[in-house]
Amino acid sequence: MRDLNKIQSEAYRQVEEIRGAADAKATEIYARAYNQSPEAVDFYEFTRTMQSYKDIIAENSTMILSTDSDLFMFLKGMDPKRQ
Repeated sequence: MRDLNKIQSEAYRQVEEIRGAADAKATEIYARAYNQSPEAVDFYEFTRTMQSYKDIIAENSTMILSTDSDLFMFLKGMDPKRQ
């Protein structure tokens, strides 16, 4: 039983090290990609904001938006005929 616990502990440690290294590499790749231009930074911020809205707004939510909010500006600029 002691050997099994030791093996599991070592495996868990290795998994966490690999996960940490992968997260660091992904962060490095994203940083290089998104910092290539101001437009890339803006696009990344926009996509993250849209994902956040998707995650926090439920299907039958009612929202009150300020006319100077980014989401209001985005929705105001949409052309329903283009969809």
